[in-house]
Amino acid sequence: MKISATLATAAALTFPNSAVALRRQETRVLEDSRELFTYVVVFDECVGLHVDECKQIIQDEVSLNPDIFENRASLNCEVEKVREGQDSNYYLVGLRTNVDETGVVGILGDGMVFYPWDWCTAEDCFNVGPWDCDVGTPLTVDQCCTFINASVPDVDVNGNYLDCYADPPVGSVSNPVDYGRVTIHVDGTGRVVHAPRNE
Repeated sequence: MKISATLATAAALTFPNSAVALRRQETRVLEDSRELFTYVVVFDECVGLHVDECKQIIQDEVSLNPDIFENRASLNCEVEKVREGQDSNYYLVGLRTNVDETGVVGILGDGMVFYPWDWCTAEDCFNVGPWDCDVGTPLTVDQCCTFINASVPDVDVNGNYLDCYADPPVGSVSNPVDYGRVTIHVDGTGRVVHAPRNE
């Protein structure tokens, strides 16, 4: 039987032989009376840097501190571009689900769903959302999307209707934890916009 507890350290720690300060989250897993440790390292210093510089920082840390990274020689860097208003999928609303993928909890965990851009019809542009997809219990993805669609029934200037996609969190069946992976979110110029983390 496994019992997990996650302890987040608020203070930054400095690894030996390194001038880079990183945050880490420690996970303890008690299994068969053995205590196992894994670390989620947050690379705050990457924010604002070009993705290539960030990858080098990550590799340098892995090389200097392999024990923190389960003795890996490198991490698998997955680079993902964040959506921007001019992207072809601009009309989709991301619905962050719970870990079980049974309901929409939103990115803040409170059921609220946000759309970051104005919705422009032939007549006008206006803000849409946010939407509360937790009515005591989280709505399913389909229920939440139906609710959102009903609030914005108009086609936009490009002929698209507002639509949705499921966005399962790390730790879900569709997006399992992988301490050998680090996801790097970049903008259209290749600059890192969120602190990457190995999870």
